[in-house]
Amino acid sequence: MKQEPVGLFEKYFIIWFRIVTENIWSGDKKLRNTAIAIFAFGSLNVFLLTGSVKDFFKLKEAAVYDIPSTLYGLNDKGVYEPIAEYYKFSRIPVRLEQLKPEENTLSADNRHKVIQCFLSTEDNSFYSHNGIDLKGIARAFVVNIMAGRVKEGASTITQQVARLKFLSIERSIARKAREAWLAILLELVYPKDKILEVYLNEIPLGHGTIGVGAASRFYFRKEVQDVTWGEAAILASLTTRPTQFSPIVNPVSSLNKVRVVFRKLVENGRMSVADAEKEYAALAEYYTNLNRSPNDSAFSDRLNRFPYVTEYIRKNLIRSIGSSRLYNGGLKIYSTIQIRHQEEAEKALLPALQRQTIESNQRAFRNIDAFDDLYGSGYSLIADLYDLPDFKFHISRTERTFSSAYQEDIRDEFATLNLLTGDDFLGDLIDKNYTSQTTKDHLLPVEGSLIAIRPDTGYITALVGGSGFRSDNQQIRPFQAFRQPGSAFKPILYAAAMDYSGKNPDPEKNVTPATLFADSPLQYLMEDGDEWAPENYSSEYSGFILLRKALEQSKNSVAVRVLEQVGLSHLMESLRGLLQLPGRDIPYNFSVSLGSFELTPYELTRAYAALASGGKTVNPISVLYVEDNAGKVIKDFRKDYEDDDRKQIISKEAAFLITSMMKDVVEEGTGRGVLSYGLNRKAYGKTGTTNNFRDAWFVGYTPELVTSVWFGYDVGTISLGRGMTGGKLAAPVWGRFMARALDREPAIDFPWLGDVKVVKKTVCRMSGKLPGSQCHDLFEEYFIPQTAPKDVCNDHGSSWNVVESRPSQPSTQPTHIEKKKPEKVEKQPTSSKPPKRKKSVFSGDEEIDY
Repeated sequence: MKQEPVGLFEKYFIIWFRIVTENIWSGDKKLRNTAIAIFAFGSLNVFLLTGSVKDFFKLKEAAVYDIPSTLYGLNDKGVYEPIAEYYKFSRIPVRLEQLKPEENTLSADNRHKVIQCFLSTEDNSFYSHNGIDLKGIARAFVVNIMAGRVKEGASTITQQVARLKFLSIERSIARKAREAWLAILLELVYPKDKILEVYLNEIPLGHGTIGVGAASRFYFRKEVQDVTWGEAAILASLTTRPTQFSPIVNPVSSLNKVRVVFRKLVENGRMSVADAEKEYAALAEYYTNLNRSPNDSAFSDRLNRFPYVTEYIRKNLIRSIGSSRLYNGGLKIYSTIQIRHQEEAEKALLPALQRQTIESNQRAFRNIDAFDDLYGSGYSLIADLYDLPDFKFHISRTERTFSSAYQEDIRDEFATLNLLTGDDFLGDLIDKNYTSQTTKDHLLPVEGSLIAIRPDTGYITALVGGSGFRSDNQQIRPFQAFRQPGSAFKPILYAAAMDYSGKNPDPEKNVTPATLFADSPLQYLMEDGDEWAPENYSSEYSGFILLRKALEQSKNSVAVRVLEQVGLSHLMESLRGLLQLPGRDIPYNFSVSLGSFELTPYELTRAYAALASGGKTVNPISVLYVEDNAGKVIKDFRKDYEDDDRKQIISKEAAFLITSMMKDVVEEGTGRGVLSYGLNRKAYGKTGTTNNFRDAWFVGYTPELVTSVWFGYDVGTISLGRGMTGGKLAAPVWGRFMARALDREPAIDFPWLGDVKVVKKTVCRMSGKLPGSQCHDLFEEYFIPQTAPKDVCNDHGSSWNVVESRPSQPSTQPTHIEKKKPEKVEKQPTSSKPPKRKKSVFSGDEEIDY
């Protein structure tokens, strides 16, 4: 037995339906009432299928466009200018007022030529119908029946707007019905000119362009209001099948379709036959000079001056505001990038990477057949004994030899000869071979990184992520390349050690710039039974040496002894605070002193920025704020930056001392390459070179800017080549960038210098102690008051192997340290045979002549 509906709505509907039915069938006019009821229920059914109450609320969206967002950078005048655009489809909104009437009109209609072309081809009666052209529908029906296929459409411009804004491209009766319904609603809400404007801005015209503004700029490299009649006809010809009728893809089909557009203009009385023929003939020059790839798109034409910056900011913004809003919201994104800094960063780094790619590959091992020649015959026996896989190459030696010779020697000559002969088939093969290569000139590229940060604000002013932003090279290496910093980590270690000594003074263990350490071989027995013997790169040692001089010469043994003297556990808190590594920790072993653990260039630069900020953490930022299309700030990243407290990790005094020591590295030590390009202000920094020359670093700062430069292969096991140190590769690039980027900025002092409390003492260069009666080689050094030396030197006359060095006289401010006058270095007795170099686990980066 059927159950009655239990819902309140169902019960009410049944009661209402019964009442209506009784009223229809009561009385004398039953037939008329039945017809009215059928019509009413039919209309309701049609409305429910084609319309919705929500349609009335979504009409306001019709005049809202998806607009590309723009990224801005700061120029030399302190004014923001566009540096990039974000969009998936190019759209340049055009207001109808911009399309001025034609002065020399060719017809009674004096509207702009673009409007006339689109009206003639798409909807000549646009201004006379109410959204649906019944005559057009009837005409299209007859034409299509006679042709036996869909030859002519009947959609008005208003219907096309409804489809473009609210519907899909599905071919169905239901979709056409909803299209007609929405067109009627649009006509009720918007004036004709507004509907036409929306259409001109929403119609897809091929190659990733949306609207006539973007299409005009892509096809003709001009604004839409400046196009000729022929160019306007080309735009109007692209509405149905943009790819098929694209002048770039199919110029012949395009010309034929443009002829149809001119015929429509003539048929509709907008142009005479003579004028149409004249304008059509004028297009010949455009098609003749058209020399563009069929794969060209508006996306490749988008504004993108600094691709690595654009991609880095894009990834960050997608996380915070979403991709849809970024690509379509018409946002204005104000970044911290300084255009001059970014330009100079790319000019300094990219050519250097290209040169190093050639040089490093020349040093690379290329005799891949050596194993086969020497041990190939015995490999089968070895494989049987140790169950090894078969030894074989993917291609034969002959193929490898030919491929290498062809790509390096013959191919360019073939290409030149082909230009003379003009053979298309051979030319296509050569072009395909060029494009199929994954690396330029068949060399594995040396990659690099440069990132610059303002120490006072944390603003990232420049960012280069590699050897060139391509489809196969989009890694943002300042943030994604985890590499060993090598000796570039020593200033961080020494700063933490001096800070700890200042807070926990101990005359036996204090670490100061004048602390004397033994530069001699070391050997440790590890818990697992292995031995660890850190060495200086050259395997040469200087005996006892002051810490200031040890940093200048990048002595590895001294770095290990500093950590051993203070204790890693005592420094760990400061090191963690300087490096700020959330989710990761610093390895708890002595190899930390030599930079054996991995950091990104960004993390290392941020740590140096803390030193340049007087020991305070720096929170880098790349985007200041984001505005919507109406100018309202929707995301202010400056507030996030202000909310992050800048913590005092190490004392200002420790930051002062390490800054002073790094000045010697630049002027007298491994970082002298910084001065190659005439940097006109004091600089402080440190080189870094990792084992087997796999990474080359220079990280440093001035009071205005902190910058790091890194060279290396993406594959961390490949060497850059013997002698490719941080001082040779990275330091000159750093110096060139800083010299050019800061050329127009006034030199300033560190703002925190006034709060530094240090004492200046005259000490003996041999011992670092207060001078005794026999001390003649003296210099002035700065100390944290608690760590100032109290012992008097009585070490003269001993047999220590002390290397004499130039006098160092730091002034009250690191930016004004007087340049030291060179003195003669006392020569040490040498043996008849040069010392044998031992393989070092972690190499330093002393300047070595080869």
